[in-house]
Amino acid sequence: MSYLSTSPGDPNYLGYFATPEALEAAYPVGFPGAFALVGSTDTIWVWDEDSMSWVNSGSGAGTGPTGPTGATGATGPTGATGATGADSTVTGPTGATGATGATGQTGATGADSTVTGPTGPTGATGADSTVTGPTGATGPTGPTGPTGPTGPTGPTGPTGATGADSTVTGPTGPTGPTGPTGPTGSTGATGPTTYPGAGMAVSTGSAWGTSKTTPSGTVVGTTDAQTLTSKRNQPRTASSTTTSNLSPNLSTANVYYRTTQTATLTIDAPTGTPVIGEVIAIYVDSAGAQTLTINGAYVAFGSAFPATTTAGKTFMLIAQYNGTNWKSTWANAV
Repeated sequence: MSYLSTSPGDPNYLGYFATPEALEAAYPVGFPGAFALVGSTDTIWVWDEDSMSWVNSGSGAGTGPTGPTGATGATGPTGATGATGADSTVTGPTGATGATGATGQTGATGADSTVTGPTGPTGATGADSTVTGPTGATGPTGPTGPTGPTGPTGPTGPTGATGADSTVTGPTGPTGPTGPTGPTGSTGATGPTTYPGAGMAVSTGSAWGTSKTTPSGTVVGTTDAQTLTSKRNQPRTASSTTTSNLSPNLSTANVYYRTTQTATLTIDAPTGTPVIGEVIAIYVDSAGAQTLTINGAYVAFGSAFPATTTAGKTFMLIAQYNGTNWKSTWANAV
């Protein structure tokens, strides 16, 4: 899109307005290239000839497009290595158990018990049994002798494999000093420029639209002192049927037609923002005589305004704004 200047000397700049509504009221119809600053959006609004409306450009005043990014400079030398971090506080996994050492020598056998267990009574001698009798109960076991001395320790088994590296990162050592900045790389080549089509360029806000045909004469400026020839100023008109009020609105029309007025009529003061020299015209056709009330904003030249319309005639009022009120001429039997 185009980036617009808000310099007071720019002929396309219409000034500052608090809201879009205030801009539209002051300039209901813009012109190619017209723009203004709107306070409620804090952006530039431009006149769009395609939609014949004011459009929010989305850009703040005075902001230009971002230039292309330059090439990345060469990488500076690597800074010195920081001090080694503190030892990890997390113990790594235990290594595999080493092989079992050889069994030590068996200790010496303890001394025999010196206490004989009691002998059971001798039974009568029976006939020789062909069945072996039950074995008599075992006598109590004598006390255990003292333990022999411990044999020598076997050789140490081989060391198990080193456990896996810790998965917890130790604390980072202090950052080493920053190395010197490398030299700035050279600016990249300027990209290709895209031009709109021939004629008067039209921006859509994000791209170039279809250009307007360039006039053969001098382009008309809003504040330039210029003499125009072969131009037609199309009046803005509004027509309505009978109601009790006729309320001119300068933002929509300057010529008002009231057809077939059949009720009492009050002509209200114009609304909008008039400029000195602005003219409005009001025509009221009445089938019958109707009571007529005209707002005090209109000041009649010569005789006072009539109190009624004339049956079958057109009441005409032509008024021009002088900075205070609307100086008016009228006729009641046109």
